[in-house]
Amino acid sequence: MADKGHYGGGQGTRQGIYVCSSSGDFLSSINSLNPDAVITTLETALRKWQQLPERVRRRGSAANPTPAHRWETSYPDHGLVLVSVNRDLVAEQGDVRRTGDRWNRDHVWFSAEEARGWLPTDLKTGAVHVVPAALAQRLARFHLIDNVRGQTLPFAVEEVRGSEIQTEVLERRGQLVRLRISGATKAVAEGPWLMGENDWKPPREFPRSMATQLLGYASYDLDRGVFTAFEMIAVGHGQGYTQNNDRSRGPREGTIGFVFTLAEDTPAERVAPAFIDIYNAAWVARPPGS
Repeated sequence: MADKGHYGGGQGTRQGIYVCSSSGDFLSSINSLNPDAVITTLETALRKWQQLPERVRRRGSAANPTPAHRWETSYPDHGLVLVSVNRDLVAEQGDVRRTGDRWNRDHVWFSAEEARGWLPTDLKTGAVHVVPAALAQRLARFHLIDNVRGQTLPFAVEEVRGSEIQTEVLERRGQLVRLRISGATKAVAEGPWLMGENDWKPPREFPRSMATQLLGYASYDLDRGVFTAFEMIAVGHGQGYTQNNDRSRGPREGTIGFVFTLAEDTPAERVAPAFIDIYNAAWVARPPGS
């Protein structure tokens, strides 16, 4: 349906407001912050809807509105689900006393098995554990990125360099384990797109990089098999820009702050990560035929 809208078909963003009938007929769409333009779009859609046959306008009660696939059905119950918030740390004017007013938000998903991968096998105090590379790469590729001002591009596995995250057992009280999280990530994209044909493939090369330092603390309940607390920050230095992240007008280099905290188990916090379609994790169900 979105392919019939204001951006048409092909690769790229589908962002915007879309109006369709309950039968799936496209009526109108727009991507605008102008309320008058949005109202006009809605009025246009209403007129088109009123011109549709009655049988098309109102589907019968036997209709099944359940979609064939939703990414949210792969929500990792008993896994590690994080809210990520990132923003510029220094304003465009260069005044270090002020921070930028733009920010963005996303979710990070790890399955229950992956969540356990943040802990060492030996849970004695002082034990140090290197988090599996695939989990560190997920953060570096999809979540430690410059999407402060708008949608950006992910990094390919080959573009993640020298990234490592460690956890250290600070203490264990019964079945509760407290961890310290530390590490660094670096991702550099310098050439052609390396991630194949998908909705994220850009029209040309966008050289960019992100290097971060991480620090955090977490608590894990061994009885319940879940994290009961998780707070991690990252300070990143980013360079370059992408098609839709609004950095082309500058500045194209700067410092970004990232905060990761536990998500609440509410419908709003079950929204899938932006790049869930290219997580390529075995536990993530893909659309039929893909």
